[in-house]
Parts: sequence; structure tokens; C-alpha cells
Amino acid sequence: MRRREDRAIQKHTMNLYAGDYPKLQVLYPRIGAAKAIRDIVHAHIRKIEENAAQLLIAPDQDLVFDLNVEINEDTHESTLE
Repeated sequence: MRRREDRAIQKHTMNLYAGDYPKLQVLYPRIGAAKAIRDIVHAHIRKIEENAAQLLIAPDQDLVFDLNVEINEDTHESTLE
């Protein structure tokens, strides 16, 4: 019986290297390859976001960084304010 996800999911099509999906099916027979891929990708994104957040913390905790980026619709150039 399938278990519901804790978070909302959205379907995407992606290409994997030949042989990787069957290997994941063998490695994760209980939860399945698709769930394993979702969890691996989610963990990777969380790690990147946590590392980025640590880089934004200044020695003086009172400092706040506010970067606004404006994109010119005509030229698709961005400017940092």
C-alpha cells in the first residue's frame, strides 16, 4: 500500500544515466526509486540552502543583508540595488 507524501509533490520528467534507475530500485526496494530520488534531491537542496544561509550570517548578528535585483524586461539585464 502506498503511503502519502509529507509534502506536496509535482510530476517532472528527467533523464538519468543508463542503469541508474534499476540500481536505485534494487537499493531502495521498500520505498522505491522515485521516492529515493525525491529524498536525495530534497536533501541536496536543503544542504545548499543551509550553507548559503550560514554564509549570510555576519559576525555582528544585528546586520541584515537585503539584496534586491531588478530585471529590465526589455533587455533582460539585471541590476543590483
